[in-house]
Amino acid sequence: MASDQDFAQWAALFVNAQSEVPTTPAPPSPTPASPVISTKVTSAANALLHSVDAGGIPAFVTSNLKQIALDNGIEINDHWTPNQIIEAIRAKAA
Repeated sequence: MASDQDFAQWAALFVNAQSEVPTTPAPPSPTPASPVISTKVTSAANALLHSVDAGGIPAFVTSNLKQIALDNGIEINDHWTPNQIIEAIRAKAA
């Protein structure tokens, strides 16, 4: 079994080797873009569009999604997909 002295020597060699490795600073993380807020749609619609732009596309049409569309004067039918509703809201916000 190795002695504490052997371990201390190994640890010192390891620390010295690591301190000789040049380190490069990490690149700065990108600043997230501020969401574009449209005055043509409700705040709930703006929040929805921001969420979608961040990668949160709904998998199915919810009552909340329907309500946001209706609150913004968009009449939808039962055959619309979430993407169709979102695109209609986005077009209204533009």
